[in-house]
Amino acid sequence: MNVFASKPSLRSASRLPALSDELRISATEIACLLGCGMLTAVAVGFGNQIMRGVPGHAILRGVLPMALGLALVPRRSAGMTMSLSAGVTAALMSWQGVGRFQPAAILSVVLLGPVLDSALAGQPKAWRLYARFLAAGAVANLLAFAVRFGLAFFGWQTGGGSGGGGGGGGRGGGQMFMDFWSMALVSFLVCGALAGLISATLWFRLRGGDAIRRA
Repeated sequence: MNVFASKPSLRSASRLPALSDELRISATEIACLLGCGMLTAVAVGFGNQIMRGVPGHAILRGVLPMALGLALVPRRSAGMTMSLSAGVTAALMSWQGVGRFQPAAILSVVLLGPVLDSALAGQPKAWRLYARFLAAGAVANLLAFAVRFGLAFFGWQTGGGSGGGGGGGGRGGGQMFMDFWSMALVSFLVCGALAGLISATLWFRLRGGDAIRRA
């Protein structure tokens, strides 16, 4: 089985032209996926001032470049490739003290790639494609919420605030999060679902996949 096999339903639904034909993945496609992963990390690391105080909003910044990568490189394992690139980029940026990464924020986008690959398995078309993007965003953010909850519960948080990217101020920040965890859960879920739906709407046509009948 070709790890980077073409996905005709994504190729047909994409609002953008694919970077190469369906046969074999090209160096340009690989570079595009790596670049989208890097852009995802940069968007998360430098976007902490956007929508402050909204738990789980980091995925709104991270999912757009990943969905763009899938629109340009509609292949199996594209999501995982972008997630690996995002994770490595975030680690290097953190090592150099560039940007700011909260555990839940970076986890949501690192998990998003594999979750998208799984959600888009087969040949989803039309509204099902949108629904799978929505579900992938929600699932990735719920997994990030679980990490955020665990850090707060055990008092392992570092950093400031109780806002969108995760983090908090030690036990004080953790206790603050625990005081409104149920509201945060809803916020993580809604932000993840919206991120998936918005990205699908932006980069993919609703009826584009109907014309493809073969894998």
